[in-house]
Amino acid sequence: MSFNHYYQSELTALRQLGRRFAERSPALAPFLGQVGRDPDVERLLEGFAFLTGRLRQKLDDELPELSHSMMHLLWPNYMRPLPAFSILQFDPLTRPGGALRVERDTPVESRPVGEVACRFRTCYATEVLPLVLEALNYSVTGEGALLGLRLAMNCDGHLGELGLSRLRLHLAGERYISQMLYLCLLRNLESIQLIPLDAHGRALDGVAGKPMSFRLTGERVQPVGFAEDEALIPYPLNTFRGYRYLQEYFAFQDKFLFVDVDGLDLLGALPEETLKQVRGLELRFDIRKSGIQRLH
Repeated sequence: MSFNHYYQSELTALRQLGRRFAERSPALAPFLGQVGRDPDVERLLEGFAFLTGRLRQKLDDELPELSHSMMHLLWPNYMRPLPAFSILQFDPLTRPGGALRVERDTPVESRPVGEVACRFRTCYATEVLPLVLEALNYSVTGEGALLGLRLAMNCDGHLGELGLSRLRLHLAGERYISQMLYLCLLRNLESIQLIPLDAHGRALDGVAGKPMSFRLTGERVQPVGFAEDEALIPYPLNTFRGYRYLQEYFAFQDKFLFVDVDGLDLLGALPEETLKQVRGLELRFDIRKSGIQRLH
């Protein structure tokens, strides 16, 4: 709305108030009446209408000078533009050896689009492992469910050479299923069964010829993305950390669909001859009291 509208509105209101005041005070009628108005009083009314009109216009504009200054002081991050976000998949090299670590803030570039390559940086420190997902199975077991992952090496060597202590999982797929899996793994997980596999995908023999397996507690699955060194965007230190979680969640929800499975370094305690036979592993997640049964 133009300033002239506010000015004319204020001037009309002042003249109406002046006329009413003149009716109650006849001695001032020559100065404020409709006939024979004093030019000096008229200039005062116009000047006052000009000032109050500007004030009304600022109020209708929600006073951006005040709100922006307050936002810059209290929540400066909300005034900054957000960059583009994406998820990268690193393909491991098919050679024996330990995991390749990609540090946080590693620069990467996209393929050129119209001779323009977008530059990104990584937000998580990531270990690239020569492991591939060979099979995934799911079954309902009474009041819960059993989720199984079978992983195998895609290079020479054995699992002991990787120095495996943690496995990061990305819960991709349909939003409802991935979020339900996230909830189940972090809140309704009873235990994890870890089964070492040989080159043929069979479980290694343990005590008394039984398949070798290890039991991990449900607390071994931890969320990813909440630590300070896992932030997507720089954040001021004088703000509540929860604000960062909310802003990142609404900007890029997939950022939080990662979990870490810890405690896998117990495989390193196996005898060397046994460890050399390990070429893969199977993880069985025992989920209890969950709505995951409805996902099949």
